[in-house]
Amino acid sequence: MRQLMLFVLLLSLTACQQQSEPLKLEPMGGSPVVASVNGVTIHEADIDAEMARLPESVLLYRNDPKARSHILRSLVRSLAISHKAKQLGLEMNPIIKQRMQAAQRQILIEAAKSWQLSQMDVIKDAEIEAYYKSHHNEFSVPAQAHARHILLANEKKAWEILKKLRRNRAKFEELAATESMDNNNKSRGGNLNWFPRGIMVKAFDDVAFSLKPHGLSTPVKTKFGWHVIELLGKRPAMQKSIEEVRDEIISSIQHQRLQQWYQNIEKGTDINIIKAEYR
Repeated sequence: MRQLMLFVLLLSLTACQQQSEPLKLEPMGGSPVVASVNGVTIHEADIDAEMARLPESVLLYRNDPKARSHILRSLVRSLAISHKAKQLGLEMNPIIKQRMQAAQRQILIEAAKSWQLSQMDVIKDAEIEAYYKSHHNEFSVPAQAHARHILLANEKKAWEILKKLRRNRAKFEELAATESMDNNNKSRGGNLNWFPRGIMVKAFDDVAFSLKPHGLSTPVKTKFGWHVIELLGKRPAMQKSIEEVRDEIISSIQHQRLQQWYQNIEKGTDINIIKAEYR
């Protein structure tokens, strides 16, 4: 029951997010009609399409009559409200008309993109290998450090904190929460997670990457103040294998092909930029 209530909540949120989008229901061929609103029919396939937009966690209810009933009620309301908007003449409002036209263009663009992807030749292994070799640097992962720190206002305070940590390292999170000036990380015990060189200021980087795992630094001065750093771990630089990035490469090649297709469409279109400064 609790999961069904979650489903209803998600459905209501989805409906709210889609209120600004024009709803267009087309005949679904052999799909059974389940309702009509002012002569516009709603089919089982329309309910299926709405279900497909919901999170995977609630898809187990796709055949549940109560869940499908909630979807149907949402569709009925959407159609009823959009019909009322037309009766009020809102679709003739220039701003509304512009938004509807923009939404229609976007739907057509996505449809054209899907069609072109379906027409593309299968990307061969040789093409994937060639892309991997020519973009080798893109698939390299730099060395990384995992550190935490406590940021203090002055060197004296930093040494005091360091002495406490040398006596009891387990107090790091507690001291970070109560003493650190780094408000972004103090609630996480000063944990900065994994980072490569260049993310932190140079003085911090140099010390963090020079430490051995679980080593403590002496106070480090930066423009932010004085840091006491503990290195939690290190990762060496590595190169991702072609198998690890295969899907990424395929997406990149598809993107390149799409961009070329878009350019060809523009070249074959009668385009006239009227305003001189926009040419």
